[in-house]
Amino acid sequence: MKALMYVGPEKVEIQDVPVPQLQPNQVLLKIAATGICGSDVHGFLGHSERRKPGLILGHEAVASIAETHPSVTRWKPGQRVAINPLVSCLKCPACLAGKQNLCANWWLIGMDRVHGTFAEFTAVPESQIFSISDSLTDNEAVFVEPLANVVHFFRTSMTEIPETLAIFGAGPIGSLALALAKLRGIPKVCVIDRIDARLDVSRQLKADCVINSAKVDAVKAVREFTKGGAEFVIDAVGVDATRRAGVNACARGGRLLFIGMAENDSGLPWIEMIRNEQSIFTTFCYAARDFQTALSLLESRKLDLTPWTETRSLDDGQAGFMKMTHHPGGTLKLIFKP
Repeated sequence: MKALMYVGPEKVEIQDVPVPQLQPNQVLLKIAATGICGSDVHGFLGHSERRKPGLILGHEAVASIAETHPSVTRWKPGQRVAINPLVSCLKCPACLAGKQNLCANWWLIGMDRVHGTFAEFTAVPESQIFSISDSLTDNEAVFVEPLANVVHFFRTSMTEIPETLAIFGAGPIGSLALALAKLRGIPKVCVIDRIDARLDVSRQLKADCVINSAKVDAVKAVREFTKGGAEFVIDAVGVDATRRAGVNACARGGRLLFIGMAENDSGLPWIEMIRNEQSIFTTFCYAARDFQTALSLLESRKLDLTPWTETRSLDDGQAGFMKMTHHPGGTLKLIFKP
């Protein structure tokens, strides 16, 4: 089968590799569409210790079932599905409590030595697929996995709807957070980024304020817009500068959610944060129920980011990755079709 193989920093190439052999409780999926995630870009740049050359990246995908192992009885060839790429043991206390993302033995498709979805076929455990309706297009369905992340952190950290929200980062996660925030009725949402084209997308998604942090003091602008600081701040970038800016843009008694993972270490003004009683939340992936909620939201047509997608052939993988790494512009999601 054809696959887009990561072979070194900023280098992917088409290779011919064997079709995966089914193991017990697995299904073989024919990939219809698969999107580039920010973590794939991180791996492409050579910044991910868990993504080494010789790996097929990719985990945001919609597919159809090509074959099932004899042990699989509830799925049939031809069914159209979305893939939950976060695989957990389903037996530990976290899994049994519905917190599959906190399983001590989780693994992710397209990471470590597990080949991902930038290929014609992939094999996954039957527990990881969700049926999707024919009304949902391939490009819409690709957003189920990234949206599940946003559904999860809204559920776990935003227990009350704030009056003001600041989102650092207007990429796919930040934009989905903006769209869900407006759907949930948050009155004032401010989005901060350094790329004008992405801020233009934020305007179209009904952001109440957009700030280019390369041109103005973002913290000052957020505090002026919110009259003292945002009640809730999301850092969807994950570098020291945006984490610090998020803290400084947050109101007294506000909440800070850190989801971006571009850098591991950051120094934050802990004494000021304590005196300001700012609550800190972190978030990782999603549980199965978040994945199902995300799918339902997309099927109800309450969220749609497809106007800001670009579709390319898997053969154009190198150019596609270079675009999303260095010049994404207003493209929030680049989608490969084998």
